[in-house]
Amino acid sequence: MEDLNKIAPNLSKQKKENPYRVPDNYFDDFSARLQTRLESEKHPIPEKGKVIRLLKPMLGLAASFALIFMLVYWPLDKFLSDNVAENITEEINTVDDHYLSMMESIDEESFYDLLEQQEITEEYSDDELISYLSASVSDYDIYLESDY
Repeated sequence: MEDLNKIAPNLSKQKKENPYRVPDNYFDDFSARLQTRLESEKHPIPEKGKVIRLLKPMLGLAASFALIFMLVYWPLDKFLSDNVAENITEEINTVDDHYLSMMESIDEESFYDLLEQQEITEEYSDDELISYLSASVSDYDIYLESDY
C-alpha cells in the first residue's frame, strides 16, 4: 500500500491520451484500397513455383538419403567387400590344399575299398529330423513342397 502512495503522484502527472493513432489520411483512400483488394481476391494470380514448393520436402529427404549412402554405406561396402573377398579366397585355398593333401595320401586300393563299401544308414529320431528341418528349411519351402 505504501508503494502505491509513493507511485500515485507520478501517475497523476502522466498524460491521459491514447498512444495509438491512425496514420494521417488513412480513411481518405480506404474504400479504393478495399475495392482493389476485393478484386484481386476474385481473380487470384497463379502462383509460380507451386510444384517446386510441394516437392521441396521430398527432394530434401531424397538428398539426405543420398548423402547418408555416399558417406556411410558406399565406403563401408568398398572396404568390407575387399576384405571379405580376400578372406574367402584364403579359405578356399586352404580347403583346396587340404583336399589335395588328402587325395595324395590315399592309395588306389584304399580308394577302391571306399567306393565298394556299403552306405551306412543311420536311423534318426523324429526330434532330430524336426530340428534339422527347422534349422535348414524355411516354412515357406515346406509349404511349397506340400500338396496342399
